[in-house]
Amino acid sequence: MEIIVHTEAGYDAAHHLDEYIGPCKNIHGHTYKIEVWVKADEDKLQPNGILWDFGNLKKAITEFDHNGDMTKVMGYNSTAENQALYFYKKFKTVNPELNFK
Repeated sequence: MEIIVHTEAGYDAAHHLDEYIGPCKNIHGHTYKIEVWVKADEDKLQPNGILWDFGNLKKAITEFDHNGDMTKVMGYNSTAENQALYFYKKFKTVNPELNFK
């Protein structure tokens, strides 16, 4: 059987966009919401019955939440699209057998 789990969390962070013409080139802040769906077959369940620990999301957002300019933390433009890719790659690297959305 295929299992799909979902979790979400929020964080507040500042950023700026390099090579952008407009007000977002200056440092400013947002409240972000991240949602993660994890999908895998039941044989990927850990012995305790967990597919993916929701605490992984909370740990991942702490490096951005109220932590200065996330463009500097990431090392490249912290657009919403780049943030989604950043988290996807982070989770996929640790859990390559799982499918993340």
